[in-house]
Amino acid sequence: MKQTRTRTYGLASNPSEWAAHRRAVVFSVQRMFPGVDAERAATEGLGELCRQIVVHGAVDRPAVVWCEAAVAAAARLRTGAGSAA
Repeated sequence: MKQTRTRTYGLASNPSEWAAHRRAVVFSVQRMFPGVDAERAATEGLGELCRQIVVHGAVDRPAVVWCEAAVAAAARLRTGAGSAA
């Protein structure tokens, strides 16, 4: 049997797996940006992942895209909080 490459690397349709990745994304954001709302950044990152899937179709490494988008969102949140003070 030939093994095929999956385009949902790192995430599956099982919600419990998404939940595990969310915890990892939140943890990554907390480590890189202490004091920033990591849950909000993870939510914004997931929104960005969804936008990319809608615009471009399947994403090769969605967990990585999600984490990178969450880190970028955390950076924006930190900048926004710094300029509001």
